Amino acid sequence: MLSTRRQPSRSFRVIKLHRHRRHRSSQNHRRQSLTLDISPIGTTQIGVRSSSKIRPLNDDKFSSATTFDHHSLPRKRSSKRSSIVTHSLNINSYPSRRKQRKERRNFGAPCRFCTPLCVTWSVLAAALLVCVVATISIAILVKDKSPITIASITTLTTISTTSSTTRQARQLLQARQLPQARQARQPPQQNQTWISSSGLLAKWTFNGTFHDEMNTYTAIAMNNPSFISNGYVNRALVLNATSNQYLYTSYIPLINASFTVELWLYPTGWPNPIDHAILGLCTNPSNDQCLHLTIRNFTSIHSLYMSFAGDNCESNESVPLNTWTHAAFVFDKVTLAMSIYRNGNLVGYCISALPLQGIENNVTIGYIPGIVAVYGSNFFQGYIDQLTIVNRAKSACEILDDATLATYYNFDNSPILNDSGPNSLSSTSQFVSFTSSGYSSKAISFNNSTSYLQISGLTGLGTTNKSFSISLWIRPHSLWGTIVFVSSTAVGTGWCLSFIGFATNGSIVAQIWNGAARTVFGPALSISSVWYHIVETWSSINGLRLYIDSVLIASNPSLVTYTASSASNYVRLANRPNNSCAFGEVGLTTAFYGDIDDFRIYSRELAIDDICAF
Repeated sequence: MLSTRRQPSRSFRVIKLHRHRRHRSSQNHRRQSLTLDISPIGTTQIGVRSSSKIRPLNDDKFSSATTFDHHSLPRKRSSKRSSIVTHSLNINSYPSRRKQRKERRNFGAPCRFCTPLCVTWSVLAAALLVCVVATISIAILVKDKSPITIASITTLTTISTTSSTTRQARQLLQARQLPQARQARQPPQQNQTWISSSGLLAKWTFNGTFHDEMNTYTAIAMNNPSFISNGYVNRALVLNATSNQYLYTSYIPLINASFTVELWLYPTGWPNPIDHAILGLCTNPSNDQCLHLTIRNFTSIHSLYMSFAGDNCESNESVPLNTWTHAAFVFDKVTLAMSIYRNGNLVGYCISALPLQGIENNVTIGYIPGIVAVYGSNFFQGYIDQLTIVNRAKSACEILDDATLATYYNFDNSPILNDSGPNSLSSTSQFVSFTSSGYSSKAISFNNSTSYLQISGLTGLGTTNKSFSISLWIRPHSLWGTIVFVSSTAVGTGWCLSFIGFATNGSIVAQIWNGAARTVFGPALSISSVWYHIVETWSSINGLRLYIDSVLIASNPSLVTYTASSASNYVRLANRPNNSCAFGEVGLTTAFYGDIDDFRIYSRELAIDDICAF
């Protein structure tokens, strides 16, 4: 046992500390006296005046309290809820409690960011984490690198475009990540087209003859109609209303059936007050017994019209004069829907009460005698080309391809070169070979300075300010030469321009003619086994654009005018005949060395969704 001499001193020291903390700011309280009763350890008690209160030392639970009351201290509960044990007020417990609070304050809590040491360690840990992430990212990019590289920063700065440099850089970065994903695609799906000959009943190309390609419905000419040499595809039928010219053939099974009628029209005048006939199958001009497809005059607006003489369907867009227009008339027996398309776009939709009724009768082209009594004379004035009839209702996608896919060479039937598009354009070639390792199947190869493939009959591409798109896959063996060359003559003279090729620094470029060659620049490609998808588009809305692997690489929206040849054009792949034509930024080397696959030309601007589907 400790001596009674040391015990009061210890008790006094503790109480003095409490007094000092509690009353340091109050002069009044500093004058308060304390009564000390010296007792042995374990029995020492504190006596205070009634006005004095003692506040516990820096206790978190009571830091907001103004007085000390032993009844408000935390209580320990026994296993029985009714038994409560009050904390001891022994003065000897205060030093140990103070020590415990100090230890808990210094070491009991986890490391906090407010301490300098923790801040230092946190910064070092964050920096280490950033280094690890950056190292992993660089490793992934190196592993999946694309052969597309930027040949020259100065090349990109010459691109005339409203897109910012930041956006171009982001697009090029996206392009770097595409080749591996592209290789994971399923080529047969991506190269799908909607072209189908299923259900074909008749097709008249009017290439100097009235024969049906199915050899079933050869047309009979009335009053000596003729042909024009520059039709939409090669030659076309010419009908003169003043000479009462038209064609007719035997009955085609359209009664009580689904069907689609498609053709290209080039009206040169409106000589009739109401109708200008396209095709008819008429028994009686009433009770759904008279099919008549015409261009009808609605208050000076001449639009496509479809009727069974009882159920009618009008369109909402005018057919222009002296311009080639694609027209499609569709009837679906299941849904009884009547649909009218102009240049691949739906312009009329109606529901019929019945399919076409009546009895078998002749089908007429350019004149419908069965409606003369009701609507007057209806002879067609102008040109007609590529008239087809199928015994099913074509989908909107099929009709869009029929109207806008000018040519499509997939080279899968090589060495036979045939156009898989709706127009079956002819071609010639020289010193070409073929490879089985094409993008989708087979591909055509150009390994000679005089190698080329030339396609004829591209009327849309020769029409001023008509939208177009050129799409192809290439695997270059060198980074020079012309890839796509367009001219108004077979020998590559007259109106002529290199549309797609390589600049002298290896950058790929796309061009149009607008009084001069107008160019947008892409990056330099790599010479490797990788296939690249190149697409050039032009429209009066978006100007000139260049896509590589489904990424918009360069554009010039200010090029809203395209000055064409006003003739049916020739397109030559992998070469240009000479340097007398405009070649713009394409280098002087004429020939392209490499492979080409899945070549297409559209008479519309492809959207990004269309491009991604290839």
